[in-house]
Order: sequence, then C-alpha cells, then structure tokens
Amino acid sequence: MIAFIVVASVFAMTTLKTGLFSAEQGQQVAYSGLDQATGSLQLRGSVRAIRGDVDVDGDDTILLSGVDDQAVAKVIFTVTGVIGSSMTDLTPPNTVNDTGTDPDASGLSDRTSIAIQTENMLINESAWTVTFPGSDNGDYILDENEKAEITVWLQTYDNANVLYDLGTDSSDPYIDTAANLLGVSDEFTIQVHPSKGNTLNIQRVVPVVLRPQMDLR
Repeated sequence: MIAFIVVASVFAMTTLKTGLFSAEQGQQVAYSGLDQATGSLQLRGSVRAIRGDVDVDGDDTILLSGVDDQAVAKVIFTVTGVIGSSMTDLTPPNTVNDTGTDPDASGLSDRTSIAIQTENMLINESAWTVTFPGSDNGDYILDENEKAEITVWLQTYDNANVLYDLGTDSSDPYIDTAANLLGVSDEFTIQVHPSKGNTLNIQRVVPVVLRPQMDLR
C-alpha cells in the first residue's frame, strides 16, 4: 500500500510538471505569434511611381535628346499595422532637407530594411525616407491609428539643378547605370523587412507611358 501511494504520488507530480511545462511552452508560442503579428505591416492604398529626369552623363543639365533619360526615380507607398498597434520600428536610414542633394543619411540606427529588385538589378539596402501623415506622436514607431508613407529613392535628387543623378558604385543604395533604370513596362518588387514580423512584398509594373506621377494600384 505504501509503495502504491509513493508511486502514485511520483506519477502525479510528474504529470503536473509536464502539464505546467506544456502550458508555459504554449504561452511562449502564443506570445511569440502575437509579437510577430503585431510587427507585421500591410499596404494601405495604392503605390505611386514618380518620374524623374536622370542626368546620365553627369554634366548637371538634362538633354533628353542626348544620353540623358527619364525613369522612375521614387516609389511611394503607405503602410499600417496588420492589427491594432503594430509597434514596428520604422526609423529610416535617410532624411530629406530640400537642399543640396537628397536624400541625406539620417545617422540613425534603422531597424527595418527595404530591398528593390527588377530583372536587371537588386538593391538589398535601398535608400528610403518616411513621414507619418495624419496622426503622429513624433517618433518612428508605427503605433495604433498611425500610418506611414515610405519613399524608396532609386536615384539621388540634385535640388540646385532640378534633376536626378545615378549612383556612383555598388556601395551606394542607388541605381548606378542607365541600363538598369526603371522604365516603361518594367516589373519590380519591393520587400519591406521589419525587425519583427513578416516581410511585406509589393510587386508592380510600370505603365507603358511614363507620367510625372503614376498610380500603380
């Protein structure tokens, strides 16, 4: 009888510990899933492409009948959190001050990276800036009831000469050659990689006619 009671007690304690461990593991999985969900982004509205005059030969003037060209210079889209408060850190690598050349390095530690790819080129760490139209509490965390407008820069903008410049080499986050410019009928993919949560994939095609602003829906 004593042996039976001891064995039953040991079995009950083992079962209890196993149940508590399973419950704790389940809770961790639930919290992890919630953390991933609250860090995910969704596209809000359409995607806009901005046409620019690109100074291919680098002489600070645009001559479209020569080697210079028109191409998509910026891609703009708006994101919100998938549920309630996303808490996604959108600290940008770049900012804009409308003087000299834009965008400028922000000097901040960005947590979200954005890649852009076409058939001919891939930029893993593209240049991008962000604003928070509407509700904005002053930081770069995408909170509940906030939306973030992200601009991906394919070329740098020369404010003084009112034109866009190519990148200099593969070490910068811009398109470096005229052959890789984003033009008519080109398909491109943008991937937004937040520090937590799922990657947001945006795939669009440039229209057959380049207009100053294009709604790619």
